[in-house]
Amino acid sequence: MSNKKKILKYYNFILLDLDGVIFNSKNNMRLSWNLCRKKFNINQSFDQYFMYLGLPINDILKNLKIKSNFKNIINYYQKHSNKNLKKIKLYKGVKTTLDFLKRKKIKFSIITSKNKKRSVALLKMNKIQPNSVHCASKIKPGKPSPFLINEAIRKNRMKYNQTCFIGDTEIDYKAAKKANVDFIYAAYGYGQKKNYKTKINTFKDILRFIKIQ
Repeated sequence: MSNKKKILKYYNFILLDLDGVIFNSKNNMRLSWNLCRKKFNINQSFDQYFMYLGLPINDILKNLKIKSNFKNIINYYQKHSNKNLKKIKLYKGVKTTLDFLKRKKIKFSIITSKNKKRSVALLKMNKIQPNSVHCASKIKPGKPSPFLINEAIRKNRMKYNQTCFIGDTEIDYKAAKKANVDFIYAAYGYGQKKNYKTKINTFKDILRFIKIQ
């Protein structure tokens, strides 16, 4: 057996999912979804909802085959999610690691299916300043489409072969693959533990992939 260490690839541009990578928002999501269930007589449990995490909420509702008015459910969900933002917690090491990237002038951006207004508010509340924030909308398809990843790379004038996307679900992996960028699996997040090629066990592990001058 060779004793040679695996050679790591270094990146100049880090793309980050929000839920399950930067923020542990499960308690907030559970509360908001259960309030929706009560309000709109929805039978599907939070566990069923959570199975589709990573998709835009409109697509989650479609997958759950919910027949109620999507707009009313989404508005109600987002209203209560906004009211309970303090239930969303940063994973250990996120703030110090991202502050370090800022000091070293390493660009990082957010790729999320979360609503833009809530995403920006949450980042601001935690004093996180990414180079850009890219969210799904009516005109911008969410993951697993590569649209948001492509948009981030273009906006920041970065190169695909110097970019990685850190996510915690198969949906994130598919988006990275379609965009032709490297994927790093956040094993501490919400996804099923599959045999991805590259992974991190804590957020600060991303520093292994940054070449510090």
